[in-house]
Amino acid sequence: MTSRCKLFVTLCAVALCSATTAIAGDVRYGSNGKLHKASMPVPALANKPTATLAGSDFMRRADTTSFWALEDIIVETVTAGQVPDALRHFRKITFTTPVVDSVEILRKKHKVEMWVLPDYVAIGTNDDFVRMPMGPLAAQRIADALDCTLPTPFLVDRIAEASEGHVDIFPFRPLGNRNSQPIVFQDSNNAINAQFKAYGYEFGQFISGLKKDIVLTYKIMTLTEYERNVAIYGWHHPDGRAQQPLFVRHGNFYVDYSHGVRLIYNKVKIDGVEYNIREVLQSPELYHLLSDEPMHLTQATYAGKPKWD
Repeated sequence: MTSRCKLFVTLCAVALCSATTAIAGDVRYGSNGKLHKASMPVPALANKPTATLAGSDFMRRADTTSFWALEDIIVETVTAGQVPDALRHFRKITFTTPVVDSVEILRKKHKVEMWVLPDYVAIGTNDDFVRMPMGPLAAQRIADALDCTLPTPFLVDRIAEASEGHVDIFPFRPLGNRNSQPIVFQDSNNAINAQFKAYGYEFGQFISGLKKDIVLTYKIMTLTEYERNVAIYGWHHPDGRAQQPLFVRHGNFYVDYSHGVRLIYNKVKIDGVEYNIREVLQSPELYHLLSDEPMHLTQATYAGKPKWD
């Protein structure tokens, strides 16, 4: 084991000593009934061969590749099926919308059923993979190729609530642009995996506390002020609090080790009726069922947004 890996294991063990394993604050992980045993293959990956590219080999290439070139390579690699087997199946999550008297459609509860990838998009084999940070334009291209969408902050919270367990967030000190380097992406992934091992989790379980999500928000999708930016939210603590409030001030060229891509299948059921999730988010009335923001999305996608050069 390298000295870096030994350090990660030691730090993770210290952090875990004070962590709970089942109940944290008002969040009861693994027993809230929102995560179902049902799974469904990701249709776009069904006929792709099993991954043969090791995550560590991919990261060595990433170390010497410029940002926008790497974005293209990430998209090509993921959509070719070079992902762990656990990311070839969705898991089913259900939740009930809150009652909000001031919003007409929320004056009664609604049941939402959606299919979600159990972990963040990763590149590599079952035994050697890296949860891969990327910019929002690459994330959207992958989502489109897999017939998926990115979550809203509201849905990030619902996914966290459905988790089977949690790990403690593992931040790195920001030193210049160090945290945007692929080597730190890999170090962060090693730290997460060390916590998985300490808790007895396996990749493919819904576990909270891993990453901040790239999200959809009206601040980027409806307003024009931040149209060339990325929105991030989440990175939940064991008690369910989000470390990262919604933040939209990074350009869409920016990515660091803490960013992750969680995908939701485009077909969602609301009160038993199937909808396209993007059409729901673009509806001035229905969007309240999948978002708690003050405006709907005029376009529920980063596609077509201009790049920062």
